Amino acid sequence: MDIKNKNLYYLKICMSVINFVILAFFSAVSGYTIYYINQNFAARDFLENVTYLPMESMKMAVVTFLAFFLLLMIIEVRGKGRKNTVLSLIVYVMEILLCLVIIRCLYISYNGIILLVVADIVTSIRDKHNRALFLAIMGFIYILSDYSIVSIQFKVISFQEFLNVYNSKISMLLMGAKNMLVSINIFVFIVYMIILMRNQMKENARIALLNIQLQTANARLKEMNVQLQDYAQMQKKMGETEERNRIAREIHDTLGHTMTGLSAGIDACIAMIDFSVDATKKQLNKISKVARQGINDIRRSVNKLRPDALEHLNLEAALEKMMEETMEVSDVSIYYHCDLPVLKFNQDEEDMIYRVVQEGITNAIRHGKASNIEINIQKENKWLILSIQDDGIGCDEIQSGFGLIHIKERIQMLNGEVKYDGSHGFHITAKIPIRWGENYD
Repeated sequence: MDIKNKNLYYLKICMSVINFVILAFFSAVSGYTIYYINQNFAARDFLENVTYLPMESMKMAVVTFLAFFLLLMIIEVRGKGRKNTVLSLIVYVMEILLCLVIIRCLYISYNGIILLVVADIVTSIRDKHNRALFLAIMGFIYILSDYSIVSIQFKVISFQEFLNVYNSKISMLLMGAKNMLVSINIFVFIVYMIILMRNQMKENARIALLNIQLQTANARLKEMNVQLQDYAQMQKKMGETEERNRIAREIHDTLGHTMTGLSAGIDACIAMIDFSVDATKKQLNKISKVARQGINDIRRSVNKLRPDALEHLNLEAALEKMMEETMEVSDVSIYYHCDLPVLKFNQDEEDMIYRVVQEGITNAIRHGKASNIEINIQKENKWLILSIQDDGIGCDEIQSGFGLIHIKERIQMLNGEVKYDGSHGFHITAKIPIRWGENYD
């Protein structure tokens, strides 16, 4: 419990003690007055001057303090218990009834007990509507629980009628004591409400400050996200630049060296051809070896960019291996059909076909949730037609992600065409202009 709540808790205890003293004072005055009347044989005069016969003093005291301690117990237990809306409402109704019992037992001469319940309500009820409702009820009871108002409709003996038994000095002394105790109770209640309002104002200010800090943090986070995206984009460009530099170095080291050797050898042949044909032939043989070696070096550099399967297998075997491995690790069934007797093309064409099939299978499983995939390869004039059809969920509006954009870019690099259809599963149709019969080996 922090110091703010402790202050309110101690003030509530102080109000409970003050109300206990006030109830004890009323019970003592009324009880002693009845005793005093009996001892001085003044019952007749007393009964002739009162408007209503008071209840038995002992019974009044027992009912009053029983209701008071039950009220304190309810306040204490509920403050430490779990919050339950329905149960809390029932408890607040019980508090109101106990207040009415106490006020009735004190002959409508004291209603300050209501302030104790009000102090409990403003700190315990979090719901604004319920709190306003109960405060309105307690305010209404506080206003109407006045002897001058109640006595109009009901016969009730007043505290002043008890005091009329004594002489004016004692009567004024007892009335002064009563007014002083009531004033102390009101003063403590006012202090309680002031501290409560100050605590709420500080809490509201703290929440407002936290909101400002949260907004600042959100703005800073958005700024950092933008910076992070810029950094990621920069890293991507740096990676692309590094890769281009690596490829450029490979080409420079292999093709540049080869071309330099070929240039020097050809120059030598030009110089020797008029003097010695045999020497020229020997030089040309050397140039041929250098050219072949350069071709091999270039191929090794390019092979570093190829799919690993195509480095060891031909295209058809690589495709079948990929499909078998996919079916082994997933529940999807892949049906492959090829009308061509041999799948042997140029390296860039084979790389593109392999990557498109690979990406099509990946999209069908990951995004389409497909169970069956059908892959067809056929020839139509100069075109190779690649079709990938799955039975997945498909889509009404096709939004090209990285995978579909990647497929389109690869095919466009070979001047091909690609179409997508998501109406029945997902269907990829690619038309690729193959250089049939050309051989660069």
